[in-house]
Amino acid sequence: MDVTGVPEQLDLGRPLRPPTVLKDDEQNPVWRVETDSGPWVVKVLQPWGDFWLRMAAQSGSLEAAAWESGMAMPEPHTTVLGEAGLWRPVGGGRYARAVRFVEGAHPEPPASEALAGWIGGAVARLARLGVPSDPTVDGDYKSHPREEWDDWFEEAERLRTLSADEVRRFRHAVDRAEAMVAANRDLWEKKQVMHRDLRFPNLLIGADGPVLLDFDAAGAQLPWWELVQAAFQTAGFGDGSLVPERRIVAACVAGYADAGGEVGPADESAFAGMFAGRVGAATWQMWMASGHRGGSPEFQAGFGRMLRESVAAMDVTLKSLPEWSGWLAA
Repeated sequence: MDVTGVPEQLDLGRPLRPPTVLKDDEQNPVWRVETDSGPWVVKVLQPWGDFWLRMAAQSGSLEAAAWESGMAMPEPHTTVLGEAGLWRPVGGGRYARAVRFVEGAHPEPPASEALAGWIGGAVARLARLGVPSDPTVDGDYKSHPREEWDDWFEEAERLRTLSADEVRRFRHAVDRAEAMVAANRDLWEKKQVMHRDLRFPNLLIGADGPVLLDFDAAGAQLPWWELVQAAFQTAGFGDGSLVPERRIVAACVAGYADAGGEVGPADESAFAGMFAGRVGAATWQMWMASGHRGGSPEFQAGFGRMLRESVAAMDVTLKSLPEWSGWLAA
């Protein structure tokens, strides 16, 4: 994908040198661009369909509000919302956006209790923005007809993306997610726009402390469910380890409460958003691994590895819910 001309189209200034690749993603690469207005991080993508426009508009509304509230984050190239939020059309059906480049390093697990507390506070600050979610946006957990699941699972097994045992376990996770969504329908309909991707790759430790990156996955979520997911990701679950640290979960919950976050019930319902989100992500990974969204064989194989990790993580989550619920009450 060519980034030539994009800096000028985004009014970033005159390029001073050729762009350099920061993230060599086959379908969504990321560049660093040096212009006479400073260094920028530039993304360019080709949307899969018109549905993406509403998703991008929703995520952009949170990012703009967060920046204007003083959140520690990179400066967006604009806070004026268009049909695709902060993304702008740059020709050929492509859209681009940019944020100021921030010097720093991504934290690595295990997280410190101080960082966990900061993350909890960040969730509370985003919740206070109260950005309403759009119920027409197809970016939340979505149920599918049983025959579609059957087709996808048969394909995944035929392509050897998943074994028969992994398919069985994934089916069980889908059933449990459907039950959790149904049991918490009253809460599900009270969601607002949250970040939804508070992982170590989306955090940077800069000269002045932690910085929150990448709002592109922002969408409908309950703040308490966002906090629970962020706490367990910060504690190590899903980032190279399947054994989260209780002290880190506690520090994240404390940071959230201290910043005025509304603490929810300390029971298995607190994990409804986290688990349904994991099932939704695994479904996307299954589509990608099976070639539904194109890409090279190596690209698809990478999603296959992520999918198998997701199946294992869903197993651990279901087995651990009674214990982990108690951690939230401590």
